[in-house]
Amino acid sequence: MESLVTVTIGLIGIISVIKVFLTKSRALKLPIICCINFCIAALIALYIKSPMGAVAAVVYFALSTVSSNAIAHTLGEIDKMDEFEKKR
Repeated sequence: MESLVTVTIGLIGIISVIKVFLTKSRALKLPIICCINFCIAALIALYIKSPMGAVAAVVYFALSTVSSNAIAHTLGEIDKMDEFEKKR
């Protein structure tokens, strides 16, 4: 059962990577990159079966959460820039 979960998460990650390369809009790429980060954190936790693997997964997950907050902030700034351009 665990290998099915690992394969599923890996497939989601691979599909997300392909989608990043096919998507032209930066605003649409950022949430996909966030998904890739969470897939990597999950794969670390599932693949390395030791306390150090858990620590690595937690650290990566925390840092990917920080990056997803940066992504959310960037998307907000893009929306502000779009509104500013429409007003001009």
